[in-house]
Amino acid sequence: MVIQQEWFTVGEAAGYLRISKRTIYKLVEEGVLVGHRTSKRGHWRFRKEELDKAMKKGIPENDHEGLVALNAVGDPVLAEIWDNEKDEAYDRL
Repeated sequence: MVIQQEWFTVGEAAGYLRISKRTIYKLVEEGVLVGHRTSKRGHWRFRKEELDKAMKKGIPENDHEGLVALNAVGDPVLAEIWDNEKDEAYDRL
């Protein structure tokens, strides 16, 4: 007999989504994830269907804030790694 879990604690929800507990709280604060309190100051509980919805939402395609483009021009270490004689054979591929 297989029992499907319907309600998750913060720790269980984080494990189910493979994210941190801190991220769970952040998703609730941002309105991406719906959570339920057991009382005014009680523990959070999350329904499986809400966790699944949040997982499907993902990151919007146009949400690139905070991402940094990596290039050899702006980073001398990357320039050395990407442009050297040892890998010039790969440059021709």
